[in-house]
Amino acid sequence: MRARLSLAAALAVGSAAAASAQQATPPTEFRYTSPQLDCASFVERSRAHLDAVAGGRRRRETIMRNGLLRLRAEPAGTDVAIEAWYDSLALSRESPETTLVPDTEGLLGGRFRGTLGPGGRYTAIARPFVPDEVGEVADVGTALEDLLPPLPSEPLAVGQRWTDGAGLELRRLPDSTAHGRPILRLALRARSRSDTASIRGDTTRLAASETSSEDGQVDWDPGRGLLRRSRHLVIETSVPAGGPLKQPFRSRLEQEGELVRGARACGEKNPEVR
Repeated sequence: MRARLSLAAALAVGSAAAASAQQATPPTEFRYTSPQLDCASFVERSRAHLDAVAGGRRRRETIMRNGLLRLRAEPAGTDVAIEAWYDSLALSRESPETTLVPDTEGLLGGRFRGTLGPGGRYTAIARPFVPDEVGEVADVGTALEDLLPPLPSEPLAVGQRWTDGAGLELRRLPDSTAHGRPILRLALRARSRSDTASIRGDTTRLAASETSSEDGQVDWDPGRGLLRRSRHLVIETSVPAGGPLKQPFRSRLEQEGELVRGARACGEKNPEVR
């Protein structure tokens, strides 16, 4: 009995010490800066399932994406000027009838240019030319708009939450360590609704009901910035018949994605992912 009490007491003391250490963690500011992103590389991986119903016919597709993005960055006032390009990119779209595997060679090296706010808001200035066969599989031209996760606009301590008031919530999770360095972690939750949507192969926005939900995690190094982003995304769309659509259309896209920081590289080919 005495040994059991001693073990329980030790566990209680350990738990209290861990909780106290987390509570003592000062609030940390999360911000994108040009030194973090200049010469950075990121490996992007995603797998999505798309279920669509049109005119009573159901269709299921699987969409794969695996690419290596390289970035250059410099200060632009309070923002960061970004230049990015795909060093490699593999895409596929599998349906019951066929599997599309486009040649992405014509896209590689094409420049994305824009500005990134400290909190992650990206404004595009220029996009690379996207060949039709690539655009048929994935909307690669807007890759930078959705690449980097949003960050809280105020410092957060462990356990604290921040919301933008429009469906985005970020919560500071307990820190971890890797290779002797602290890793700060954020849980991301986002919900949105729109009354317009676009259909595959057409950029025109149509009257529709579209809801989007995202849950994920952001791993952050206090010096290097973003290390990893994982996300689970669900987009449900309902478009009534009319205009270019002769039949009502409904779809559900469910995607698992990951963005992982690679080795710092300026000019080198194929940086090794850490």
